[in-house]
Amino acid sequence: MITKPILPPVVLAIILALLFAGVLVSIIRRKNSLIKKLLSAFRNFMIFALIFVILLRPMNRRFDMDLELKNIDVLFVVDTTISMWATDYGNGRTRIRGVSDNAAYIMQELSGSNFGLIRFDNRSQILAPFTQDMDNVDDAFATLREPDRYYARGSSPNVVYDDLEKMLISSSEKEDRMTVLFFITDGEITSDDETLRSFAELSQYVDGGAVLGYGTKDGATMQDANGTIRDPDTGSNAISRIDEDNLRKIAEDLDIDYIHMMDDKNVTYLLETIKSGSVSYVGSEDAYIYDDTYFWYVIPLVALLLWEMVVILREGRL
Repeated sequence: MITKPILPPVVLAIILALLFAGVLVSIIRRKNSLIKKLLSAFRNFMIFALIFVILLRPMNRRFDMDLELKNIDVLFVVDTTISMWATDYGNGRTRIRGVSDNAAYIMQELSGSNFGLIRFDNRSQILAPFTQDMDNVDDAFATLREPDRYYARGSSPNVVYDDLEKMLISSSEKEDRMTVLFFITDGEITSDDETLRSFAELSQYVDGGAVLGYGTKDGATMQDANGTIRDPDTGSNAISRIDEDNLRKIAEDLDIDYIHMMDDKNVTYLLETIKSGSVSYVGSEDAYIYDDTYFWYVIPLVALLLWEMVVILREGRL
């Protein structure tokens, strides 16, 4: 059994312990017999314990499931430089929020594929090698955080080249696999790398996909934990703008589409094309799914809550 808590277990434990302490004080102050107080304390303890278990989201992992799989390796390359926290995606959301939503949509549409994730800012990092476990990739996306302004040293897609090459080659070496690349960035180069390097040598390993561009020409401000980012030269708020020339150049080098992203629908036609060109098959090797088991704890919780309600009504505490 594994757990996928909605909050860190320590935080959940502290919150519920404080609430239980408040209930316990109330029980002690009642003018009831000792037996009734002990029963009430035990009943409430079990209620809070069951709530804690439910919020931990206990799950069972089931192996050897027959699943419809696709012969596709989908690689996400995601720019996590501070400019991706500019607030010009959709209704004032950050670009990176749009990236997470769009990636979730792509994975859902291409479910059964293998997925991988590389992030880059000052450096490149492979967060998830190719895997059929979408939860693992979702968790990797959830780790993306804005860099501190003192850590950020400008941005350039050039830093991801070596890790990208490594992942693409590993996919191309598999028999009868499609390699689909989604290169996700705003295209800005603000580091010492003033010139975008060519990605053309990598096109031989890519069978489809797109460069997904985020941001607007007007641009937007960015924030980190210390507030709004300011331009060190002018002292005014720094503005990040999409660089579509760089984005189109990367797409041209890799021989894939360039798509300016403002909505999931922007990639729908491309995903349909990818699916129509893929091969589906039923497989179970290394496949598993997670089954929620929290509902087993809901039944005794409801019974205890009903018992507590009856006691409250009888004692006239409502």
